[in-house]
Amino acid sequence: MVKPEELIRSDIHYQRDGKIFHFILDEGERPAWSRALEEYLAGSRINLQMKRKYTFQRKMMAADEKKERFADTVASSGKVIVDLASGPSGYFAPILDRMEEDAVFIATDACPSVLRAHAETCRKEHFYLFDTDLDRELPFRDGSIDGFCGNLLNNVNNYAGLVREAYRCLKRGGRFCVIEMFFDPGSVTYKDLETQGRIWASPETYTDYFRSVGFGFTGSEILLTRKGKLAEEDYYPLDENDVMTIQTMYFEKNGC
Repeated sequence: MVKPEELIRSDIHYQRDGKIFHFILDEGERPAWSRALEEYLAGSRINLQMKRKYTFQRKMMAADEKKERFADTVASSGKVIVDLASGPSGYFAPILDRMEEDAVFIATDACPSVLRAHAETCRKEHFYLFDTDLDRELPFRDGSIDGFCGNLLNNVNNYAGLVREAYRCLKRGGRFCVIEMFFDPGSVTYKDLETQGRIWASPETYTDYFRSVGFGFTGSEILLTRKGKLAEEDYYPLDENDVMTIQTMYFEKNGC
């Protein structure tokens, strides 16, 4: 089994605390969103109930063949798989279930409470957590990762930079598999995202950007189509008539 330490760049400093590898060593450098979330979770003593969430995600994926295909594709990517911006949803639990025992799965996040909750709940030997800011360079060596996955990465500010970093870190033939939301061209939300230069404005802008980096597009499936917001507190879509799709997107590194 590959050891997490073997994947880390030699010029990167970190501290290890059990399953958690901390790359944010100065709390002043922690992202603002992370500090705010940590203050809320720690101050309110909220139980994230990760065990229940893992169970829920397993049931959800088992009931949807497209999501099962996503989990199977990610798990079969190779021996080293990294989940980006994992958060507290536990959506990756079905992927972990499908991985071989000598494979390594690394979940990434920048919120200490979320990282601790996963570390305390998931006891699998091949499961690790990296405390890192995804808007900066990834801590992995060039060509060291077999697969990256993610669920709604649009909350990453430097999404385009993250894709370039993922390409650098992937082995040749490595996969980038993500569940992402997109908006119809012509919608208010699409126009706003396009003006901002967001790569996830539409499936077309998303795929075009990946190809420009060097990835090959290998397929996608629509999981959900709906008009309006998923929840009242959501920022997008900007207009109640905007149509949104949530779909799986699959890419493969073509270059060396």
